[in-house]
Amino acid sequence: MTDFNLENIINHKISMLSILMKRQVLKIIAENKLDITPEQWVVLFYLWQENGLSVGEIASRSKKDFANVTRIVEKLIKMGYVSKKKSRKDGRIFQVFIKPKADEMKEDIQNCWKQASDVALKNISEEEQSTLVGILEKIENNIALELD
Repeated sequence: MTDFNLENIINHKISMLSILMKRQVLKIIAENKLDITPEQWVVLFYLWQENGLSVGEIASRSKKDFANVTRIVEKLIKMGYVSKKKSRKDGRIFQVFIKPKADEMKEDIQNCWKQASDVALKNISEEEQSTLVGILEKIENNIALELD
């Protein structure tokens, strides 16, 4: 049996990379004096794609748990970025809607993410990026199948 080295385990590498990338985005967001976290931005991202999603739909698309998305949405409501209304089709479901305040900062926050991506992907070719995305999608699918 070979020696176990956590630093060489892919799961650990991906986890550490995720932490570093989040810190990088937080730094850029702070430098731009924007009042949002990466987790909040992810929720807004999905709403910009399709306004009026339910909390469950946001959780599913973002791969976050329902309780976490609920907390993020409640915080975004207090910040004035979104509103929540009962669904007309099903009164048990709440739909979340973007408010103009969120739209006003959309371009700024997207620029922060682009800046962070540019830092992370410096000296990595488009072909290498495409290969990496393909591998990550395979890993994601393997895990999703196991969890279902």
